[in-house]
Amino acid sequence: MTSSASASAGWEEPLLTDPAQEPGNTAANQNTSRRRAQRPPAMRTPELERLLHDHFIRPEDRDAPNGAGAVYLTEVVDPEGRGRRADAVHIGLWQSRGAGRIDVCELKTSRADFRRELAQKAKAEAWWKYSTAFWIVSPGIHITPPDELPENWGLMVPRAGQRRFKVVVQPEERDPELTVGLLLTLLKKTETRRTKALHEQANRLGTEHYRRTEELRTRLASAAEPDVARRLKLLDELEAALTVQVGEFSWGDVLAPGQAAAGLAEFMQGHRARLRTQQTGSDQARMLDEMAKTLQSAARQLRAAPTLPDTGSEP
Repeated sequence: MTSSASASAGWEEPLLTDPAQEPGNTAANQNTSRRRAQRPPAMRTPELERLLHDHFIRPEDRDAPNGAGAVYLTEVVDPEGRGRRADAVHIGLWQSRGAGRIDVCELKTSRADFRRELAQKAKAEAWWKYSTAFWIVSPGIHITPPDELPENWGLMVPRAGQRRFKVVVQPEERDPELTVGLLLTLLKKTETRRTKALHEQANRLGTEHYRRTEELRTRLASAAEPDVARRLKLLDELEAALTVQVGEFSWGDVLAPGQAAAGLAEFMQGHRARLRTQQTGSDQARMLDEMAKTLQSAARQLRAAPTLPDTGSEP
């Protein structure tokens, strides 16, 4: 493991032979502790995947009118339908983005996950002939040591404070085999991603439009009619209590007034029914208590009444 690879990832590798274990080697002990302290913090897969997306396609290019010149997909099923999902697939579309290039990436954020990949290479085999290069992507070489990497696999790690990743090991490159299965799996995933992105954008735009409309209504009402401002404030409090918004149409977390009113009416009817049931039970309990008190009083009176003399004969 070279020091240049370690430094480019923003941290230093711990010594392979630990001098701290030698008796009395205080300086080596401190040096080893310092190096271990410089190891990057644990990184979860979603964060690593986000950084990899940025590596291939800049965030500002993703919504460009003419496109980003590349496609980045996640969780892509292998072209032969064997259920081997690639964590990330990058396809270059423009010459400046490596037109026709297909990079298949497996993300590893723990030693255990990397060892599993090494023990079961079925995913790499399923994607090998359909890719230009097969990459292992990890937070650093402390998780994926280059000397453990299978032959012809590539290795990338993020650089501290930079968008582009560091290529630690260059993979073998080849012309990907273009088949109907490959085209279908990529097109399906592209369409799914595009549809999801459109829905997310529509939700963002709808939420932003609603927020700006409500702000404008509040400002206009506050300046014009105090009573309207008071009612809008009450509406805000109601929305906060219900954890929903009331709008012109129902969509997402927004309810139309009629739908919100129907839900409240149903709740109140059930609430009133519960109150009536509770009141009826209370009334019945009070009546039974009063009857018990009356019977106890009558019993006391009977015990206190004088005993009639016994005549000893029947009339």
